[in-house]
Amino acid sequence: MNARLPFRLSTRLSLSVAGALFCICLPASLPGAGPAAETASMERRESVIRQLDLIHFCHTDFGFTDHPVIAREMQRRYLDIAVDAVLASQDGPEEKKFCWTAETIIAVDDWWQAASPERRTEFLQAVRTGQLDIGALPLNQAPFLNSAQWQRMLHWLPEEVWQQVQPKVAIQDDVNGFPRAGAMQLLDRGISQLFMGINEDSGGVPFKRPSAFWWKMPDGRRLFVWLNAHYGSGFDFFEPQEWRRGPVPSASDLRFRPPRTGDVLRTDEKSVRAAHQHCLEKLRWLEQSGYAHEILTLSMTSQWRMDNDPPFPALADFVAAWNRLGLKPALRLTTASATMKRLEQALGKTAPEHEGEWTDWWANGIASGPREVAASRMAKRSLAAAQSPLWGPLEANAQATVEALYKDLCLFDEHTWGSSWSVALPYSLDTIGQYNEKSALAYRPMARAEWLLSQRARTRLLSEGEGLWVANAAPASFSGWVQLPAACLREDFQSVEEAQTGAKFPLYFEPGMKAWTRPQKPEELSRENSSATFPDNMPRQIARFWVEKLNGHTIKKLRLRTETAAEPPPPPGAGPSVQHDEKGWPKSAQWPGMRRSLFLAGLGDLVAVQVKGFAPRWTIMDINGQKDERSREKMRKEKLEEVWAVAEANAAVQETAHTLIYRQELRHPRLAWVMRQLELWKREPRARVTLRFHRISSEAPEIFCAAFPLPTESVLPRMSNGGLPFIPFQDQLPGTCRDYFAMDGWAQYPTADGNWLWVSRDAPLVTFGASQALARRTDPPREMNRLLAILFHNFWYTNFVGDSHGVMEFQFDLVWLDHLDAAARLQDLAESLVAEPVVMINAGGADDPLLLKHLFHP
Repeated sequence: MNARLPFRLSTRLSLSVAGALFCICLPASLPGAGPAAETASMERRESVIRQLDLIHFCHTDFGFTDHPVIAREMQRRYLDIAVDAVLASQDGPEEKKFCWTAETIIAVDDWWQAASPERRTEFLQAVRTGQLDIGALPLNQAPFLNSAQWQRMLHWLPEEVWQQVQPKVAIQDDVNGFPRAGAMQLLDRGISQLFMGINEDSGGVPFKRPSAFWWKMPDGRRLFVWLNAHYGSGFDFFEPQEWRRGPVPSASDLRFRPPRTGDVLRTDEKSVRAAHQHCLEKLRWLEQSGYAHEILTLSMTSQWRMDNDPPFPALADFVAAWNRLGLKPALRLTTASATMKRLEQALGKTAPEHEGEWTDWWANGIASGPREVAASRMAKRSLAAAQSPLWGPLEANAQATVEALYKDLCLFDEHTWGSSWSVALPYSLDTIGQYNEKSALAYRPMARAEWLLSQRARTRLLSEGEGLWVANAAPASFSGWVQLPAACLREDFQSVEEAQTGAKFPLYFEPGMKAWTRPQKPEELSRENSSATFPDNMPRQIARFWVEKLNGHTIKKLRLRTETAAEPPPPPGAGPSVQHDEKGWPKSAQWPGMRRSLFLAGLGDLVAVQVKGFAPRWTIMDINGQKDERSREKMRKEKLEEVWAVAEANAAVQETAHTLIYRQELRHPRLAWVMRQLELWKREPRARVTLRFHRISSEAPEIFCAAFPLPTESVLPRMSNGGLPFIPFQDQLPGTCRDYFAMDGWAQYPTADGNWLWVSRDAPLVTFGASQALARRTDPPREMNRLLAILFHNFWYTNFVGDSHGVMEFQFDLVWLDHLDAAARLQDLAESLVAEPVVMINAGGADDPLLLKHLFHP
């Protein structure tokens, strides 16, 4: 996404010289003597920069400028243009050879799948010339991929194509960060160079740029990183004004067009010399700030929209005209791989080394669509369960489905979330159309992964005979409720019996939705049921029973029984000691063997951050633009307001043989209703918090957070991104985002009094202490023990969802562990805490073999 404003005050560049860092601003027009005197002075002085490497590519957004389907088609067509332009110039003069870098592999894969054998041969010939370069990554990625997705990212192309094109450089443009999990996968794939073209709008870079550094991984391996200027800024070095208008008209808008030969970068001598003068003005500022390298690399996109734009073949003619005049520094139109090789040779020995997670300032945008995020995370859990060894090896068809669904989920986690008008015009057809396509990349994998899991389970269990089968497809043990719709019980069953031991356990029946039934009285409708179509508070609609410590990747056979059964009594002293606030909501819970409570007062509290004043998103930009910390804090206090939900009634308490359940209604002016529930396990120090609320429609910027205060004092937690752990504020690159953190879904607090593990099922974005809205933190807050899950966040002014409203649900688990087994994987435990068991009822008799063959076999 190119979120730059449609006007340009200045070009901001940062740079490093032999490890020293500098930052400067390059105005569009520079002060000083007249143009002729300036030019004469600069031409007399020998420039340090002898070579300008120009990288030409298309910045890929699946959306923003155009509907994702159109954007993807255009990227494929652009590759055709590039192949033909390369082949047309391959035998010509060296200075007139056209070069193109395919920023993303997805365009290459789409092109390859559609191309004829003859066309594929031409493509490979273009690659062999060295003029056509292929980046190693399929997408410009947001930091929400799990380890399986990162594996798919680096195996997107068919292997035989990868080996023929041999990518050497990974390119990540626009996005303000890059997970180490992805960097490790790059190194595993033989890619040791990363080209970053960050867009600093609402974000930032870890170091001044342009600069190079070595990024050291936890295992000691290193990635050479070129921290490029903005991915489209190369154009600004030759032209004083942008040619594009709009700035983002759709490709189908006939009133706009890409630049033609002669529109920009003209090749007549007068124009080239004017471009040279403008370039020298820019370079002079770099050199006066200490830039001492002979090579400077600049990247260029087209000037139609800057994003999702085609190649500009006339660029090669401009470079040739410049060099023909003998202008210095010389220009070289080249590829990302070629320039990165030269940069590493020139700067690698003096480039500084840094290590730590590269957290992303743009990660907050994902919380603008909480339901879609929840659907994507459900899809990932179902895919993991479908690959459990419980069901046997994956057959070819199932493996192909898994790979296709991971690709869809990678596309969902791609950085572009919709139209450039998505916030300004949230209900326009363009906005809704783009987000509909984006959302499908979460909902479609959710449905298909659930179906694949059911096929795998049914195929495995049908041959096991009659019974009620409960399978734990997660890696760690499961203790909790197994829930069934009462409608699936065809007799008056009252209990379940373990097939192996004969032990019986009661079935519990609870109210719920009764579909296709007319409600008869108000008591049959819950507070949430605003549509009043079907009653959702009808007795005996949900059946459930308790399962205790079902080991990971284990199946248990049960039988449904019509006899009643009693729960075995809990062991003596089981259950927590609970203290409550004045409304009956727990403020502490401590189990035997614990020296502290599992949580502190305020668990599950809900707060909204709102912006005061006219045109609030411009106020957000004003706060973001404050470079002085005191000025920013003053504006934050004046313009941001926190509004907390308050208890509407006393908490209701329900006790079962296994858990204590607290439910409480809250009130908040921005929500139609709020319900929170806390369930405390009796036999282990564990709590589950569920928050449900109905957000009232509004395009106003706001943030909702849920609080989880823990008795861990100043201990820094350990989290994970992409399966790779890191410690926020400690294990990060300097200058990266510390206001919020993208994570796999868990945070572990190790203390002398045990380990606290917090797990989020739906919300993969957290902050600490307070909301930290627009704080630009550099140091940890005092209350690192106060974790806040970011449930909703729509502060951005473009590209993300402007108004998600309606019912949203979030679930969190909190566990205390006295000792953490060194061999135990926290990721496995976290995944198991939010996983649901797979349940199948297999009646007597046999299914039609045609159904088994053509329907239920994956």
